[in-house]
Amino acid sequence: MKKMSDYSLVIDTTGLRCPLPVLKVRKSLPNLKKKDVALIIADDPLAEIDLRHFCSIKSYEIKNISSNKSDKKQCFEIMCKDK
Repeated sequence: MKKMSDYSLVIDTTGLRCPLPVLKVRKSLPNLKKKDVALIIADDPLAEIDLRHFCSIKSYEIKNISSNKSDKKQCFEIMCKDK
């Protein structure tokens, strides 16, 4: 994972439970430009499933997923898909 300042957009959904994390992401990601990378931080165990589904039906792709086992947070790097 890069430094937080390296991302074009950081969306922290910590503390939110399904479906709120993906709804917050859906609201914010349209601001993402091509080649920009967004960082999504989540601690909801279902966030990965929801974000994968969201990205598959929209024009986004998950570039990387990392996790911190100590606080159960997952970090998702999401970009616009090339069309």
